[in-house]
Amino acid sequence: MTGMEITVSENELRALPAFLRPYFWEVDFTRVRLPEHEVYVIERLLEYGDDQAIGWLRRAFAPESIARVVRRSRRLSRNTANLWSLLLGIPREEITCLSTPSLLPRGSFSSG
Repeated sequence: MTGMEITVSENELRALPAFLRPYFWEVDFTRVRLPEHEVYVIERLLEYGDDQAIGWLRRAFAPESIARVVRRSRRLSRNTANLWSLLLGIPREEITCLSTPSLLPRGSFSSG
């Protein structure tokens, strides 16, 4: 384990639930596993997830794990980082993607 606190069953940790497949369109979904792809999964669901995906994310990962990704990721758009900084009470100056350009391309899903 990576030291993160996880609150879902061990079986659910191996593979992601099938309803999350649309969020991982560019990879072989059957190979996305937790905890080894933790950061990738959190980033992707924070950026693109709907209510059901975010609900699963918040049950699957401790708030500290999500906050750590929000603080360190350069793959989140500025809008996503701003939202999660408010929801998790993270000061804006602690969020990397708000001071360093996002790795997301500018386009319809990003206003970073």
